[in-house]
Amino acid sequence: MLKFFRKHARGWFMLAVIAIIIVVFVLYFGSSRSGQQASVIAIIDGRTVSAAEFHTEYERLLDMVRQRYGANLTSEMLKEMNLKQRAYDDLINRHVIISKAEDLKVRVSDEELREMITSIEAFQTNGIFDERKYRQMLRFNRISAEDFEAIQRVNLMANRIELIVREGIKVSEQEIFDLFVMQNQKINLNFVQISGQNVRQKITPTTAQLESYLNSNSGAFRRPEQVKIKYFYFPAAFYAKDHISDDEARDYYSLYKDNYRNKEGKQMSFAEAKNIIVQQLRVIRGTQKAQAEAKKARDVIYQENNFDEYAQKNKLTIHQAGFFPIDKPPQEFSSVDGFIAEILELKKGELSRIIATEKGYYLLEVIDKKPAYLPQLKEVENEVRKQLIAAELNQLAADEARVILDRIKAGEPLDKVAREKGLRVEETGFFQPGESIPKLGFNQGDPKTFYRLSVANPYPENSFFVNGTYVVFKLKSLSKLDRQVLEKEKDIYKKILLSVKQEEAMRSWLEGNKKALTKEKRIDIKRQAQDL
Repeated sequence: MLKFFRKHARGWFMLAVIAIIIVVFVLYFGSSRSGQQASVIAIIDGRTVSAAEFHTEYERLLDMVRQRYGANLTSEMLKEMNLKQRAYDDLINRHVIISKAEDLKVRVSDEELREMITSIEAFQTNGIFDERKYRQMLRFNRISAEDFEAIQRVNLMANRIELIVREGIKVSEQEIFDLFVMQNQKINLNFVQISGQNVRQKITPTTAQLESYLNSNSGAFRRPEQVKIKYFYFPAAFYAKDHISDDEARDYYSLYKDNYRNKEGKQMSFAEAKNIIVQQLRVIRGTQKAQAEAKKARDVIYQENNFDEYAQKNKLTIHQAGFFPIDKPPQEFSSVDGFIAEILELKKGELSRIIATEKGYYLLEVIDKKPAYLPQLKEVENEVRKQLIAAELNQLAADEARVILDRIKAGEPLDKVAREKGLRVEETGFFQPGESIPKLGFNQGDPKTFYRLSVANPYPENSFFVNGTYVVFKLKSLSKLDRQVLEKEKDIYKKILLSVKQEEAMRSWLEGNKKALTKEKRIDIKRQAQDL
């Protein structure tokens, strides 16, 4: 049940509401008023959304994630979080809310704003609003009180709009029962597997068939573009050498002291936590300095086109990577989010944007490129033949699975049909439908299909492709449901469903209003997240 709830509680609006309570997340929504001139990514009701504002959003979010996960943060986690898209969507969504709030004449008074901010626990000491702590936290997160309070007005407006949107959201008894079934009922399936190896047919393709297959599947055989680059690396650890004063460490401790606990779970004193805090602050400062150095290098090199001279003048090491396929970058870049997309956009001699990783920043220049090409058949004949035969056998296996499914749906016993085909009937045992099926592995089909099975309708509409084979299923039995448990937990299921439906309603509201504002020419999108 909790897994189901977590899966459906990741959208923008739920996070925005949580942000009002969890101040660290709120802070990342701040926008910079530094006056930097940058390219425009959108104009919404005359309000300009700049690339500089986007990068401020993104960097604050990245800093927040780094502070949250520390050394446990991996490139895979960053890729899954898709922070750039989240920062971009949050910016646009915020302006949509502002526009619709103005249309609906939603207002937030100064008194309401004051009550909301003073009620945030992170700004309190012994349950009372602490002005000093409030200023400390804003200063540490590099946001002015004016910007922070403006953002909280938007969040309060969002709450008002959510109340309007969710008023019509209802949950039926059938929806509650369906969710209970989804979370609690297990199924037991019989199945047979059909693969290319089960197909008793020899395939000998001709040269003409190989040529045709190569041309019609050129993407699978095309040799990718190759790139040669030189680059700088600005590791955060190199710059993490600042002296951290006791005052800085104490300020940080006062903001995040709940995070410092010993093995027994008891809160550590400042003296006990000081060394840990100093190391963490050095990492944070090092990351900030590394980013600043990377930005300075890019600004100068972009203007003066002096990559090598800049390196010599600033005693930076120039690294090089010889020609490599664009889909197989050097090891140190293999897990860097956005690296391939960045390289693809660059031409020979062009400078990249700053590429952020969990441990530092890269700045690179393309030395040369070799275009992609489709090889002649003689270069890849064995590879083409192997794939063509596999594809033909796979299609025959799919056809065989369709025949078997049609026969058992017509009333023939699964055991009988399987024996005729030389196949073995197996049993999954009871399991809860999801992404994995016992004895088979990852399920590429729709798990919801299994929820629709019943004694009266024991067969899925189609076969499944699981772990390289086609699988025909038949429902053998369903586990019993405890109605008393349902009655006891009904309110919990109702709350989950309300949260999910409200989240979906808010998402639909945002998307619908974005489309409407765009149609009315009140939104003019200049650049997408992937272009930033």
